[in-house]
Amino acid sequence: MSVRVRFAPAPTGYLHLGNIRTALFNFLFAKKEKGIFVLRIEDTDLDRSEEVYEKAILEDLKWMGLFWDEGPGLEGPYGPYQQSRRLTIYAEFSEKLLREGKAYRCYCTEQELEERRRLAQLEKRPPRYDNRCRTISEAQKRKRDAEGIRPTVRFKIETPVVTFQDLIRGEVRFDLDQMMGDFIIQRADGKPTFHLGVCVDDCLMKITHVIRGEDHLSNGPRHQLLIRALGFEPPQYGHLSLIHGPGGEPLSKRLESISIREFRRRGYLPEALSNYLALLGWSPGDNREFFTWKELQEVFELKRVIKSAAIYDPKKLDWLNGEHLRSLADEEFVRRSLEFLGEEAEKFGPPNQVKKILPVFKDNVHCLEELRDRLRILSDEFSYENRALIENAASREIFQIALDVLPTLTSEGETFFDSFMSAIKPKVKAKGKELFMPLRLALTGREHGPELKRIFPTLGLASIRRRLERALHM
Repeated sequence: MSVRVRFAPAPTGYLHLGNIRTALFNFLFAKKEKGIFVLRIEDTDLDRSEEVYEKAILEDLKWMGLFWDEGPGLEGPYGPYQQSRRLTIYAEFSEKLLREGKAYRCYCTEQELEERRRLAQLEKRPPRYDNRCRTISEAQKRKRDAEGIRPTVRFKIETPVVTFQDLIRGEVRFDLDQMMGDFIIQRADGKPTFHLGVCVDDCLMKITHVIRGEDHLSNGPRHQLLIRALGFEPPQYGHLSLIHGPGGEPLSKRLESISIREFRRRGYLPEALSNYLALLGWSPGDNREFFTWKELQEVFELKRVIKSAAIYDPKKLDWLNGEHLRSLADEEFVRRSLEFLGEEAEKFGPPNQVKKILPVFKDNVHCLEELRDRLRILSDEFSYENRALIENAASREIFQIALDVLPTLTSEGETFFDSFMSAIKPKVKAKGKELFMPLRLALTGREHGPELKRIFPTLGLASIRRRLERALHM
């Protein structure tokens, strides 16, 4: 049987680091194995699910290059791929389990369950359901029905221990007597719980491998038992380690909430973000860290996914994104930069001048967001990082001589700067940094940045003269 994997987000928020990494690993595994990548929207929580989030999920996945083979807008043989459109299917399987005696109706109210949990904690017992409704009499059921209590449906756990082979963690074992009682598969309003929905869909959609976060590991025994009770063979499971913060602490809500939308807004490249996320829990087997999108799809192997916690390091992400930016041809860098800036690019200067200067910054930015600050160089109005250096006598002498030699120059392009410096050097005492730093400050306002030789041709003679005059008369 060919590999079939799925990514099944709930449209209750934007995609963030954790779930986009899950999508990425599923996608890469499917591509490596020449399998099928299924996208399924788990939107049965109608109170929290929103259409705006579903649209954002589809858009962000496409931006990342994680194109699905089956899913919304690309219907396959096992659709529909939104759970809200499959409610009758879940109800049928719930009834099947009831008929076969593998499930039962539970009339315990939320208040009763909460009181029992509280009592169990006081008595230092596991706060698991005590399965009391397994043996409720027909008379008690009629009484509860008359009181208007709508029952849930619970799955019967008949096995005390569950073990299975995890693709990442090896054999895992669960003592169910200690960790759980019979669990709910259908709510009182008739809607399926996560457990019923995901198990039915994985079976009917013929999913062969389930790659998901470690936070779902405790659901493993439930899903093993439920799938077998439904009459199917469980898929193979692999549980990814969770992502921790820079100090090794569990990923905080603040970090977890960094959505893919935020990374897009700040100008990260999708291939760089995929490269970085792949390294959070996967190793290529050597010290290599930079991968193109094509290379990543070729070298990824599930067997090299590690079970130790992954550490989110924003500085490393910045470095890696910078490396991807520098790998772009100048024309591609300009195209992506203008696409990122949109109409905002017009405020920095004439389109031709903006296009001309953009490649100058390619080696000096970590993400495209930084271009907004860099492009301010095209405006003659800026502040000086070191005003004292601008105002001292030696600097003023350099500015005056520079203004004197400008009219004598006839060179253009990059040779313009060489001619400019060759004309100044014999006329001033300053050498090296003492000469270059005042000129850099006068022309850009900053002590560090791209080479002056590359900036010079993009500014133009008139702008250079205005900037030198402004510095001289400061």
